[in-house]
Amino acid sequence: MPALAECRVSGTSAAYGSQTSFVINSAVQTTTATLTLDCDSVLNVLNNDFVTLTLTGATTTSGTRATLGRSGDTTDRIPLQVCAQSGCPSGSELAINGNYRWTGQSLLNLLTSKRYTFPIYLRTLQGQNVAAGAYQVTLNFSVNYSICALGVAVCLTPQNGTTTFTSLVTLTVTNDCSTITAPNLNFASAPLVKDFAPVSQTIAITCTKGSAYTVGINNGNNAVGSVRNMASGANRLSYEIYKGNTTNRWGVSGTERWASASASQVSTDGLLKSYQYTARILATQNTPPAGSYTDTLVVDVAF
Repeated sequence: MPALAECRVSGTSAAYGSQTSFVINSAVQTTTATLTLDCDSVLNVLNNDFVTLTLTGATTTSGTRATLGRSGDTTDRIPLQVCAQSGCPSGSELAINGNYRWTGQSLLNLLTSKRYTFPIYLRTLQGQNVAAGAYQVTLNFSVNYSICALGVAVCLTPQNGTTTFTSLVTLTVTNDCSTITAPNLNFASAPLVKDFAPVSQTIAITCTKGSAYTVGINNGNNAVGSVRNMASGANRLSYEIYKGNTTNRWGVSGTERWASASASQVSTDGLLKSYQYTARILATQNTPPAGSYTDTLVVDVAF
């Protein structure tokens, strides 16, 4: 009776690194884990040699797919495609309890000396609106193999077995803002500073779901101390910007910044937050000479 030779199975983890929430939402992310099969002896592959990989489960799932999730959170999930071929062509994806089999030439192409190396391709599905954080999933695999070590036409020394391994997949999602919409501010015209009406407008900002940040507006190009000024040549026209309908100045530092938790409005998905402000020409100043007065402000977001 022929002696049984042996193959040993090992697997690697996979990491996507860090990506912003908006990149995760808009683009497929790819990475690769590796299954390695080391055998005592390997002939040129016989027609009946095979290696079958089965995805038996995962720590977090949605339907028939594994998902990346955050510890302690049950809502934000990033579905994964687990595939035996690059690009996940039809027939190569492993759903939960699904499998893929390598045989013949496909096995031979993966053979180096006595080692088979099988890439496992991992792809995220785009369109996920998730919060920032550390995401991970452990994939559970079963490997069934039959590799001939000795024989001519008929295998005399088979290497058969079934074993398991796990692969940890990680992804760090970071905070970001995709858009800041800040319309130009126009006080129109008036003959005296006391005749300028206040202007109410809104700055809208789209940032990562659940992110906490503050919004600042700098003092512009012509400030005197902390008082904003529009300029027309050497002449100045002082104005200020206040949070909402209050007299709380909207500035660039400290408590003058506007916390996202106190936004005027929040969209249903939590991404878009609006900040309504009131701008006023300071009525206590002397009316400057007639002219076109301008200033440029910078809106910033800090996490």
